[in-house]
Amino acid sequence: MSSDRVTVRAPATVANLGSGFDVFGIALHDPFDLIEAKRTSERGVRVEKVEGMGAHAVTLEHTKNTAAVAAAKVLEMGKADFGLTLHIKKGIRPCSGMGSSGAGAAGGAFAANLFLEKPLPMDQLLFAAAKGEEASSGSFHADNCGPSLYGGFTIIRSYDPLEIVRVNPPKNLGIVAALPGFAVPTREARKVLPKHVDLKDFIFQIGQASSFVAGMANNDIGLVARSVKDRIIEPARTPLIPHLQEAEEAAKRAGAMASFLGGSGPCICSFYDLDKVDGSVVGTAVQNLYENRGIECLCWVTTWGEGCRKESK
Repeated sequence: MSSDRVTVRAPATVANLGSGFDVFGIALHDPFDLIEAKRTSERGVRVEKVEGMGAHAVTLEHTKNTAAVAAAKVLEMGKADFGLTLHIKKGIRPCSGMGSSGAGAAGGAFAANLFLEKPLPMDQLLFAAAKGEEASSGSFHADNCGPSLYGGFTIIRSYDPLEIVRVNPPKNLGIVAALPGFAVPTREARKVLPKHVDLKDFIFQIGQASSFVAGMANNDIGLVARSVKDRIIEPARTPLIPHLQEAEEAAKRAGAMASFLGGSGPCICSFYDLDKVDGSVVGTAVQNLYENRGIECLCWVTTWGEGCRKESK
């Protein structure tokens, strides 16, 4: 490519979506990270600067920074004879349950690919991004970096081999992402998960997940909203999220069709009908609940969005 510098917009995501642990994810229209990559003659990837929301919690170490690891993997797979420096502007707080590390990994992989003479296909970018996620969380998963790359609603059909399926969500699907002012690291959230699951809960979970996909594919927001119940993951993580169930109930009283734990938390995600409900009322209800208990709460009233994109100058 002719330019020696690009900026990529990498969207926030919400994973799991109730019953789809490590499989389901959805890209949000906002917030997002901006990753500026500059070509260098020296091989390797170096993080020059991280700024923005929660920047102090993002390492500059190239072997642990998700964007740097993913970018380096793309350069390796593309047999590049050059390197990159990265400048990351965080719009997604780390340890939020909104795919902060996934956006970094997706954005790093996408940006690096723009410099290759022969760009890699999306499935290889997904693999590189998942390797970036592994550097952060300790596990190889793509339910955040997948939708951040591809946009829309995504399903990880398989991890071995890695394969993703993208579906356009219903156009009237409104999303409220409420973020209380405390952190839940993904590594810690994974430690509380059950090692054994009751067969009845397993069957229930399959029914929910299958119906959720059908709702997304058939543009049925009602079926989507009815299919976010989770008997396995969210109950195990509820003790990590103060006032979670109260917040979910507050969102539903304010007009949300469904409310559930976003990813590993503490994000609380609510679905509503864009044609019938003012999403700001839902967001305010959750914000007020937390702020009345002395906990700051940020809120994004948004919808689903596209995947990583190069920012125009």
